[in-house]
Amino acid sequence: MKQQLLLFWGLSLIVSLTALRPVPAAEAELKKAEFFEKRIRPLLISRCYDCHSEGSVESGLRVDSLAELIRGGERGPALVPGKPKESLLISAVQHSGQLHMPLKDKLSQKEISDLIEWVQAGAYWPDAKPVSELRKEAEASSGPLFTKAEKEFWAFQTPRAPQIPETQNKKWSQQPLDQFVLARLEEAGGEPATRADWQTLIRRATYDLIGLPPTLEEVEAFLADRSPDAFAKVIDRLLASPRYGERWGRHWLDVARYADSNGLDENLSYANAFRYRDYVIAAFNQDKPFDQFVQEQLAGDILADQPGANQRLEKITATGFLSIGAKMLAEDDEAKMQMDIVDEQLDTVGRTFMGLTLGCARCHTHKFDPIPIEDYYSLAGIFKSTKTMENFKVVARWQERTLATKDQIQGLDRQKQQIAKLDTEIESLVKLGDEQFLNEERKRASAYLLAASIKNHTDQMLKATGPIGADPGAYQRQSAQVVEAEDFQTGNVKKASTGYGEGIGVIYNNGTLPNIAEYEIEVPEAGRYQFEIRYAAAQARPVELSINGELVKKDAA
Repeated sequence: MKQQLLLFWGLSLIVSLTALRPVPAAEAELKKAEFFEKRIRPLLISRCYDCHSEGSVESGLRVDSLAELIRGGERGPALVPGKPKESLLISAVQHSGQLHMPLKDKLSQKEISDLIEWVQAGAYWPDAKPVSELRKEAEASSGPLFTKAEKEFWAFQTPRAPQIPETQNKKWSQQPLDQFVLARLEEAGGEPATRADWQTLIRRATYDLIGLPPTLEEVEAFLADRSPDAFAKVIDRLLASPRYGERWGRHWLDVARYADSNGLDENLSYANAFRYRDYVIAAFNQDKPFDQFVQEQLAGDILADQPGANQRLEKITATGFLSIGAKMLAEDDEAKMQMDIVDEQLDTVGRTFMGLTLGCARCHTHKFDPIPIEDYYSLAGIFKSTKTMENFKVVARWQERTLATKDQIQGLDRQKQQIAKLDTEIESLVKLGDEQFLNEERKRASAYLLAASIKNHTDQMLKATGPIGADPGAYQRQSAQVVEAEDFQTGNVKKASTGYGEGIGVIYNNGTLPNIAEYEIEVPEAGRYQFEIRYAAAQARPVELSINGELVKKDAA
């Protein structure tokens, strides 16, 4: 009996232990929960909740529930369970894309690996609904992009011709627009002002249309014209004036942020900005259709390259609208510089053509205007592929496209080649002339040096000796005379200008002694003079100096 009881007890124990042991699925669930509570939730709380939880929802993203992560924020879903490579959360913490999170300190490699492992395993979250349900809820909660009230905002309605109001005064209005003015006046209990006299009328019209006062002749001609269309003729004349485009083109140039320089950091001059200015003035004077005016400024280069396109240069010039404006050209980060320029262009396009500030959507969906961040970057992609700058280096340079035709460019290249050829020929001739001149001057170098030495010695001697004779300034008035040895009038020596005498000229013994050389030297007046005799020889030779046949110095050298 005892043996049976023991056996039964042992069997019961085995069964009980087996019943208490978790099944494999439950065990895996416990491991996921433990991993989440120890590794993931503390990480999200410490590094993400400050900006992305119920208390603070930056960019529309919360990370305090799986539903919120799947729903995502302004950049779309932050999490795709089972697919870490497609999850914005993972690319953000890895800094592998444009978005880098957290903003201050990057997560450690261990923390990033934990997040990847968590997402790869299905992104377990306690008590969360199945992922399939959360995705459906996220899609349903997103709803339409804009509400009915937003779509009905007055600024985004298609313009319609309003009903012309009725007025009590039936005689004052001359055109439908006057009815609106008069109706508002009557509503406020007012009356129209009295008609302006004709002199005031032409003055107002001239200032309004061309920004200048009328001339005396124009005023007198208008006052003398009593025809019914006298004022209409004044308006037509003013609209046909080149000054009209200058006056009213300024308003568009203000909207298009026209300036002759980039206005920021380096403030470099736009040397060709005036071409865009002149394009705008001409567009007003030509009464160019507005849709064409807009298209040319946004895509004139594309329109110019279309088959059969006319006014090609005008269309290319119109795209100056995108190039001008304030741009940072000394930004060290090339990618940032490029996107800053794109942002400036987008913001200008929005303000100019739509009256909207598109730039706000660079960082988030617009808070007030119906501009999602997705739309902003869709447009940004177009402008990013547009070559506005030649490069993005410090200091960057904008692209300039030639306005010349292909034939003109080829003709210019031919002229440049001809000029280069002539420059080479001129350089060769100048070089040859320089060499010839230098060779000739080198031959005379010794003579120049000798003459300079004689003059210097004479000047020093006269300075040291002082004036001699009755006239104290006699020596100061006269300079030294240099007589070359070979310039004698009579004598029995020979001249040589080659060999030893090349370039300087010498005299030498012809075999008869004594050697004699006579020189005729004219002096301006009687007085005391000093003679210097210089010669070079292999050995010293006695020299006698005679003047007018009288020996004055026996050993002169």
